[in-house]
Amino acid sequence: MNMKSDCLVCLFDQALRTAKANGCDDECAREILKIAALDIASFSLKQTPPEAAVRMYGDIAAYLGKEDLFERQKIETLNGAFSYLDFVLKKIDEAQCKIDAALRASVAGNVIDFATQVRFDIEEEIKKIFEAQFAIDEKMEIVKRLKDAKSFMLIGDNVGEHLYDRVLLEVIENFYPDMEKYYVVRGRPIINDVTEQEAAAVEMDVVAQIVNSGVDTPGFLLKRVNQQTRALFESVDLIVAKGMGNFECMDTLKDERVFHLFKVKCSVVAQRVGKSVGDLVCIRNDKIKEE
Repeated sequence: MNMKSDCLVCLFDQALRTAKANGCDDECAREILKIAALDIASFSLKQTPPEAAVRMYGDIAAYLGKEDLFERQKIETLNGAFSYLDFVLKKIDEAQCKIDAALRASVAGNVIDFATQVRFDIEEEIKKIFEAQFAIDEKMEIVKRLKDAKSFMLIGDNVGEHLYDRVLLEVIENFYPDMEKYYVVRGRPIINDVTEQEAAAVEMDVVAQIVNSGVDTPGFLLKRVNQQTRALFESVDLIVAKGMGNFECMDTLKDERVFHLFKVKCSVVAQRVGKSVGDLVCIRNDKIKEE
């Protein structure tokens, strides 16, 4: 998905939030906004938002001398996600279709995102997710396809929600213990996206093979994926890509194996899928309209 002018404003807003998240005083924040402004002025709209973001965040990280700009916030959001885990597990246990319920839990965590202007309350989202209507709902096709799939890939998004990704993979493991399962993470810290370190911290390797994609963008951009992950991506039977960043990088693939699962958190993505900010979406990649 190519950037729109609205994305440039969003990136500038992200720069200010990044400054505040790192305890910057006014002068430090001014310098970060200057860095962001210079980057944004040079961005081409013929690139995805995650491609632009990785450059801006890289320049901010270099200025602050800090690789992981949201290290503290990632710990806090993971702790918050753990506080609702018992409720989530109980709801899944009570559900008629446990995989559908686990997919719902997984997307509820998708509200944890430091890169969007619209913010949602995770407690409220988790409490209502199991009865919520999806604006586009192809979850049951995922449930159906899992019955015949020999391999399954879940492409992660943010820290915190990855705890519920683990729950989803555990539920799938209970039904299909012989299926090969892969959990794909970013190659290095970028915003609050999940990396190998955070995946290992919730013992993701117990339910799936953790795959370091090598990408430095806040989205699964195939041209930046390492060779091993690219080969694996092309070979698996079924793929669920979590979050808007992955959607923004993968929306033009036209791959019927790929399903996108996310909450719409900006007007640009809302327009792309023909829905509204706040809507829940589970859509097959090859059904996405032309840009």
